[in-house]
Amino acid sequence: MAAADDLPRLRVTTHDMAYGPHAVARHEGKVLFVRGAAPDEDVEVAVREARRTFAFADTLAVVRPSAARRAPPCRYLPGCGGCPWQHLTYAAQLAAKQRVVAEQLRRIAGVEVEVAPVRPSPVEFGSRRRIKLRVDGGAVGFYAAASHALIPIDQCLLAEPAVDAAIAWSAELVRALDLPIRRVELLGGAAGGDGVVVVGEVEGAWDPAADAACRHWLAARPAIRGLVLRGRRWQRRWGDVQVAFEPEADLRLTAHAPVFTQVNPAVNRELVATVVRWVDPHPGQQVLDAYAGAGNLSLPLRRRGAEVVAVEQDRQAAADAEANAARCPGPPLRVVCDRAERAVERLASEGQRFDAAVLDPPRSGAAGCIPALLRLAPRRLVYVACDPATLARDLAQLKQRYRIDAVQPFDMFPHTYHVETVVRATLSCEKETPGVSSVRRHEPAEPKRRRRTRRRTL
Repeated sequence: MAAADDLPRLRVTTHDMAYGPHAVARHEGKVLFVRGAAPDEDVEVAVREARRTFAFADTLAVVRPSAARRAPPCRYLPGCGGCPWQHLTYAAQLAAKQRVVAEQLRRIAGVEVEVAPVRPSPVEFGSRRRIKLRVDGGAVGFYAAASHALIPIDQCLLAEPAVDAAIAWSAELVRALDLPIRRVELLGGAAGGDGVVVVGEVEGAWDPAADAACRHWLAARPAIRGLVLRGRRWQRRWGDVQVAFEPEADLRLTAHAPVFTQVNPAVNRELVATVVRWVDPHPGQQVLDAYAGAGNLSLPLRRRGAEVVAVEQDRQAAADAEANAARCPGPPLRVVCDRAERAVERLASEGQRFDAAVLDPPRSGAAGCIPALLRLAPRRLVYVACDPATLARDLAQLKQRYRIDAVQPFDMFPHTYHVETVVRATLSCEKETPGVSSVRRHEPAEPKRRRRTRRRTL
């Protein structure tokens, strides 16, 4: 890669944020994705990678700062790639995310709908109950921007205090074990009391000789309640590996790490309240909850009398959902442990009928479920998405039979470009022309300096 002094330099004016870590500018008809810039400011940039119609660039100097710019409080910036929007004021982040959701729905789904202002996180910092760190050479941290070069850290302003304190301990674990640990996830809210559960992802086979070191490390750190190490087709646990989550203020559920739970507990409660209000559950109502996890949405709906079929492919998550239901009053919860697309297809083939369906898929979206869901045709549909591009792709198909009534984004992930969005749709008598069948990327992928690996999860 060329040295910074050898790269082409330009002076450009940015106009908005992309759905990604960049501001967007134009130069001689070419779109520039500029890392480190804010909307509506003049910047001097170095073009890092040029293509025919677009290019990636890095900010070298801010000539005229944006009103949205601020000095980021994190000491690891601008090197760390974990918080690419932290140089924007929080109000500017929220406004940009609202525009991003609206633009994705309009461009990909062909849906013109009012997008509500983004519901903010109650706190900007210290909001995340779980973080996932990369590992390299005995250090833990995040990758640098557009790179697989590790930025070692010993604190993260986004993490809850207990999770933040565990970062240094996780590095000690990595150094103590003679195992190729590639990622470490820290989960707060241990079910057995205030504390953290640590999950390490290991390449290769389990080494029984590491058992003693794991036990010693855990015993020496009372604030760490449990440890999970897992590799391909194996998993080992020490201590109490359950974490608690509260989808509602008076509803405490548990899940075994590393089962998915939302990272921002306060925002999750607001999101759950919106889903419950839009589904409007009541006794006798039939509700399908696809991608149900450990019951984050199923149990709040069920406790109001709805008869819920919860579909979840992860066996541990499905077992956790059943255990949570056994501790909570309400109608029987039917848990189907299967891939969502296969389970929904079977339900449609059996002639099942639902008054409402809830979708909360991973970032890849729910495309596999859409054909069967259109056949099931529940009167009301509530879709929870963490990626507005795949959400828009799926809505382009769903709008064949559904009218999009409301769109409410939530800032589950402050200081990143990620946004959680809840959409309410109602079955319509009219069949519109099918929308776009495949999603275009929100912005081109940046080149990597080293071998490709899976993208960091939220």
